[in-house]
Amino acid sequence: MTLKKIIQNLVFSNIWIAFGSVGVTVTTFLYSNVTLNYFFLVLVFFATLFSYNLQNLSERKVHKDRSNQIIWIKSNNKIIKFITLIALFFSILFSFFSLNYFAVFISSPFLLLVIFYRINFFNKIKFRNIPGLKILIIAICWTWACCLLPQILYSTNIDWTLACFIFLYIILITIPFDIRDLEYDEKIKTIPQQIGARNALFSSFFLIIILFLLFVYLANYKLCVFLLITCLILLPSIKSINEFYYLIFIDGLLIILPFFLM
Repeated sequence: MTLKKIIQNLVFSNIWIAFGSVGVTVTTFLYSNVTLNYFFLVLVFFATLFSYNLQNLSERKVHKDRSNQIIWIKSNNKIIKFITLIALFFSILFSFFSLNYFAVFISSPFLLLVIFYRINFFNKIKFRNIPGLKILIIAICWTWACCLLPQILYSTNIDWTLACFIFLYIILITIPFDIRDLEYDEKIKTIPQQIGARNALFSSFFLIIILFLLFVYLANYKLCVFLLITCLILLPSIKSINEFYYLIFIDGLLIILPFFLM
């Protein structure tokens, strides 16, 4: 198997972004000075793998900025179904090791958001199609699974500064994806649809500046460096670039995040 094929399989099967969710969760444990719970990290990995591949089971139209990814999805539908089922099985299995009944109960609304993100809710509406809700659903679910839930389970208190950081960070790195899908998401009314691509990207940099100033104030200079790296990675997204840039480099920021807390 060629290197390109390996990268395609890793990225398009959502294994890469699943590692990203582990990276954000490790960040939560490190930032909160809590001992890593490896069962929970495995749960987050498979829950993310399930969530993202579940979305890939819905019908997709091929368009120029995502042609490789969507063609791969269409060509590997059986593999995606298998990965989705395996990920669901291990998500349930590791839930027994990681979660209590209360955690399952309070997490159920977020599971519903995932299930009905692309699937019609009561055969009427998809959550992602509600104007302005798409990016909020993504940021809320990531913040819950990778930040709030592990703190509820394993910490004595919730660090809302960290929660705000992860929430805003997920938003600012998701905006370039919405810029890429500007024509494809015409009916969804994303942020770039509402205010234009340049203004949307400016919003991302504005959020980076806010977070940068916050961590300067908190004297957390490692995260300041990470935000500068984020800025450099996001700069090319003003123009339409190869889809691997988004899936490897922007999503890859989530994987390297915990290294800036060590």
